[in-house]
Amino acid sequence: MNRVFNPFRYIAGGKALAIGIVCIIASSLMLYSGGMIQDSFLHIGYADASLLKVFAVQCLWWLAPAMLLYLSGLAITKSKIRIIDILGTTAFAQIILLMIIAPMLLPAVQDSTTVLLSSLQSGTEPATKAMISMIAYGIWTTFALILYYIWNYNAFAVSCNVKGTKAILLFILVQVVLTIVSNIL
Repeated sequence: MNRVFNPFRYIAGGKALAIGIVCIIASSLMLYSGGMIQDSFLHIGYADASLLKVFAVQCLWWLAPAMLLYLSGLAITKSKIRIIDILGTTAFAQIILLMIIAPMLLPAVQDSTTVLLSSLQSGTEPATKAMISMIAYGIWTTFALILYYIWNYNAFAVSCNVKGTKAILLFILVQVVLTIVSNIL
C-alpha cells in the first residue's frame, strides 16, 4: 500500500523525471486531442490552443509547484536537497493527471457533459444516465485529486527530507498560493 501512496521511496531523481516527462507529454497530447487545456493549477477547460501551448502550460503547472516546493524545502531543512529529486518526483506525480484527463476523452463522459449542459440551458430535466455518468466521473476525479495531493506532498517530503507540522503547513501554503495565482493568471 505504501507504493500506492508514496512511490517516492522507490523512485526519484532522473528515472522519476524521465517517466514524469513522458506523462507530461502524454497528458499534453490527450488534452490537445480533446480540445482542452489545463487553464489553471487544477482546472481543465476547453480551448482552441496549439499543441505547443498545451505542452508549455503542462510544463508550467509542473515546474511552478516544483520550484516553490524546492525553495520551501531549502527554507526548512538542514539536509542537502538535489533539485533533480524534486523535479523528478513532482514530474512523476503527473501520472495522476492522466487518471483525470483520460476519462474526459471517453464518449460517455463527453456525451453526458453535452446532455447536462443542454438541459441546464433549456431548463429541462437532465437524463438519468447522464447524471449517473457525471456523478461517477465526479467521484473518480475527487479520488484522483486527493491522490494527486498525497503524491505531491510525499514528493516534497521525501525529496526535501522534511516532515511534521511545518512541512504540512508549508505544502498547504504553496498549494493555496498556486491556486490563487493560477486563477488570476
